[in-house]
Amino acid sequence: MRPHDLSRPAALLLAGLCALTPLQEASAQTPPSGGTGGTGGASKFPPADAFTIQYWLTDDQGKFVRPMTDKYVKQYYNRARCECGHKIGLVIRLKKVGTGYDTTQFLNSFVGTQCATAETQLAGQFRRCAQFSSELVPVYQSGITTNFHPIWLTQGVSPNSTERLPELAITSGSCEANVVGQGGVWMCAPNMNTQNGCQADEFFIQGSQNINTTDKAGGIAFDFTPPLLEVTDFKAQPGDGAVVLTWSTATSGDIQGYRVLCEDAATGQPVPNKTQPRPGLLDLPSGTFFFSKNTICPNGPFSTFNQGEDNPLGTTSDGDGVDTDGTDTGGLDTGGDTGGDTGAETPNTQCNNGIVEVGEECDDGADNNLDTNACRSDCTRARCGDGSIQTDVEQCDDGNAVDNDGCTNACTTPTCGDGIVNGTDECDGGPEFNAIVNGPCTADCKISLQCGMMGGPACPQKCGDSVLDMGEGCDDGPALSDKAKCTTACQKADCGDGFVFSDEEECDDGNQVDDDGCTNLCTLPFCGDTLVQDGEECDDGMDNADNGTCLTNCREPTCGDGAVQDGVEECDDGVNNGGASACSEECTFNASQGMLELDWEYVCSGHLALGSKSVRINGLENGKEYNFMLVPYDLFGNPAPLKTIARGIPVATNDLWEQCDIDGGICGASGYCNVSDDDSNGLALFTALAALGLGGLGVANRRRNRA
Repeated sequence: MRPHDLSRPAALLLAGLCALTPLQEASAQTPPSGGTGGTGGASKFPPADAFTIQYWLTDDQGKFVRPMTDKYVKQYYNRARCECGHKIGLVIRLKKVGTGYDTTQFLNSFVGTQCATAETQLAGQFRRCAQFSSELVPVYQSGITTNFHPIWLTQGVSPNSTERLPELAITSGSCEANVVGQGGVWMCAPNMNTQNGCQADEFFIQGSQNINTTDKAGGIAFDFTPPLLEVTDFKAQPGDGAVVLTWSTATSGDIQGYRVLCEDAATGQPVPNKTQPRPGLLDLPSGTFFFSKNTICPNGPFSTFNQGEDNPLGTTSDGDGVDTDGTDTGGLDTGGDTGGDTGAETPNTQCNNGIVEVGEECDDGADNNLDTNACRSDCTRARCGDGSIQTDVEQCDDGNAVDNDGCTNACTTPTCGDGIVNGTDECDGGPEFNAIVNGPCTADCKISLQCGMMGGPACPQKCGDSVLDMGEGCDDGPALSDKAKCTTACQKADCGDGFVFSDEEECDDGNQVDDDGCTNLCTLPFCGDTLVQDGEECDDGMDNADNGTCLTNCREPTCGDGAVQDGVEECDDGVNNGGASACSEECTFNASQGMLELDWEYVCSGHLALGSKSVRINGLENGKEYNFMLVPYDLFGNPAPLKTIARGIPVATNDLWEQCDIDGGICGASGYCNVSDDDSNGLALFTALAALGLGGLGVANRRRNRA
């Protein structure tokens, strides 16, 4: 029979169900009742143990191959299988046992996590699960057979989506999400109570039921998170026809093992005769293989899904294994990817290194540990209202925009005469207003008791008497303030009058110059406002992008800024660019694309256990330069390739006696090197060779005797 004979999945499915029938037999629980309709006027719903849920392994076309066993359910679905769209087969079947089921009732089936909660709490953190079906009870007795993309184990349906079917719905996330958990089939009886739809208490199967595992419990485990344990000091040391690779790491953590990738540095080709057996599509990781897109689906994903943003205004975004507009080809990314598939992930930008990189507004190096200077410790520019007092610039900073709470919006300590009613002030219109003889506010910020009081002088018509006179735009009496809606000149506050109206303006410099630190809209400048301000090199507003003509930090793109410029740069690891990085100082790859994409043809070592700190790669050509990459991976086979590319050149070494002859017969008759005071070169040679393990006294003696 051919491998993809169309009759084979159906035959296997039938055989699997028949073979598993004895294991499925269990007396059904007393079904719940309620509602209307059905025999005898009462609805009867099948209980959870009346159903069998079975997950199947599929081939690259989604055809059923064989039922999953324990380990496939518990440690198989990694990020690469999601990116490749390696589908999961599913059979839901209602056993023909029990009596009294109402055949007019619908049962709904879903796949995901927290489906019961998400159905009724969409506004919270949960998202509705993809829905397979809503069918009458008899349909489930015949059985529902389908398959689905692994993304639905981990992600719910976006609020944007008008569809719930897995093949049509828009997801709320992607395969690049660092998620770990379990997902599975959920089922509800929507008519079990009087409320419409599936309520939480109507889900009688909750993602933790199957007939695949020995305990018949649990959903399908997924782990899309690469190892987090840090590996450092990856180095190459030359040997004869070999290179010894060493590294450092903790002895415990989420790394299960390592493999090494090798290539000819000059050609970028894999090293001949070093390639290891490639894992098959249905092979378990077992902690001994890593799986990348290039391992599983080098020609593109088997199936795709519709990816969207998790908000009503979200837009679709293209990505490997994700069909957002019908044009995705499943091609591999070439750099700047955060999914770990190229080895050119988001660079290790470092606030406090003196270099302004993508995502930073400033970086003053060693001085950046302080929040009291012009550049804060998080590499953002100091601003009034950031909660930190900038030395010699601000008197206070309470981090809010309340003007009369003890610290003004100009970050000054309030005083009588500053135009703001603060503390014990009864009024405050500013020094000129407070100085008006017999005015409404005294010089010490108290409401005047003279003008207009019983027995006192009459108040002349003037600004501040609470009477709107000719030429006045307003008159709020004691409430006049150059920071309020009515200024001390009895004019309505307006952008451009030189006074900052605290409730509506961020600044007001009284001019119409847009790029001098205060815009013509009386707002403080920020990167993304389309205005090139002091400290910015460019500003394209909403078009600022890490791969655009103006970066998100309003600087022009350059090699070393950590952002890959399409068509200009192959890679950019920011401050990490260099000879030991996967990206050079010229923003070109230091290794081939095949190695960076974790092509299995470049794998040149077997599985190396977690405790490994070194490995010797033999079978190399002396004098030729090679590139090496270390790839740690976890139990699910998720790789986390090191950014460091180690380079080494094997060198030929001679036996000790041969080297003695080459160096002018420095060995004595006994076969030992002459290490006398007048022959320091011989001593140095012997010491060096002995330290490298390339010779020994016994070896030298044997060679001498043979001679």
